Amino acid sequence: MEPPARLALTDLAAAFAQIGLSSVGGAAGPLRHVIVKQRKWLDEATFAEIFGMCQALPGATGANMAVILGRRSGLIGSIVAVVALVTPSMLLAIAIAAFATHAAAHSTRFAAGETAVAAGAAGLFVANGTRLAVTLWRAVAEGDRTYRAIRSAVIVAGVVLVAGFRLWIPAAVVVLVVASILADRRTGKPS
Repeated sequence: MEPPARLALTDLAAAFAQIGLSSVGGAAGPLRHVIVKQRKWLDEATFAEIFGMCQALPGATGANMAVILGRRSGLIGSIVAVVALVTPSMLLAIAIAAFATHAAAHSTRFAAGETAVAAGAAGLFVANGTRLAVTLWRAVAEGDRTYRAIRSAVIVAGVVLVAGFRLWIPAAVVVLVVASILADRRTGKPS
């Protein structure tokens, strides 16, 4: 089953706005519900096939699905579907952040809660870094201490750049990827 030859831009916008606002931690369920059950644009088999392809492509699965289904209405359809998918939830997140910032500035209790959430996020960052360090340490042969040391140094550098120097995380990732590739080239190990 193929989706209709041309989907109305308003239908695309409404469907993908609904998907964006109801997706928490992944869009598989809302995508299937709206596209297959509500709108009947695809049957189960076609949805599964396109969804699998969207997962294999780089980027968010929901955005990939928006581009593919939106393309039925041309390039503008893809743009409308992606914008509808991300804009309502982005505006909601901005509103919540603005409320939280305002509440933290006017209430010590809320500020303490905000600090607790930030501490929890930092704890997750440190825990993931530690788990990665242990995994990499165990994955390298015992005799290759130089390689283990370099890998450990890259992980420690990540924590120092983000936690110590408060470097923006995407910038830190770029620095660490470059350092890791250069280290792998010097030691002759694959990245």
